[in-house]
Amino acid sequence: MAIIRKGSVDPVEAVSGYPGPYNLGRGFLSYLPLSDAGGLTQYGASVETLHPGKQSSQMHWHSHEDEFLFVLDGTLTVVENGVETQIVPGDACAWKAGDETAHCLRNHTQTPVRYLIVGTRNTEEDICNYPGLDLKATPDGFVHLDGQPWEDNDRPSPAGDQE
Repeated sequence: MAIIRKGSVDPVEAVSGYPGPYNLGRGFLSYLPLSDAGGLTQYGASVETLHPGKQSSQMHWHSHEDEFLFVLDGTLTVVENGVETQIVPGDACAWKAGDETAHCLRNHTQTPVRYLIVGTRNTEEDICNYPGLDLKATPDGFVHLDGQPWEDNDRPSPAGDQE
């Protein structure tokens, strides 16, 4: 058993890995990679802090990964298939693998929002779908909807990655 003491895990600033025009830059959220600190491999668990006015990811759904979220502090806006719903501390969300409900998180407030996020790690099978975008994440990397891989020249210059 691994005891992970409060303050023993350093926060990580998220840097968007999306290609080209879908890149979110940096500074949109930070997280505490708790499951990594405990050496877990079958699922990931982090406490994320979504900064004011920011979005967590592009709208997406997973073919082979479950996701679970539990709000700790603040008011979070969950966007599912374009419908926004506010949730508060004590509220939770669950997205089952294969459910085509595209989702992302937004912080429309002036204060950071903290939540626990847990997801299975099925990187060998999972396809992450981004409805409305020319983008899919596969075990081999990002591809266009026609299956062609995103190339380095599809990305804007590094200065273009900043918000």
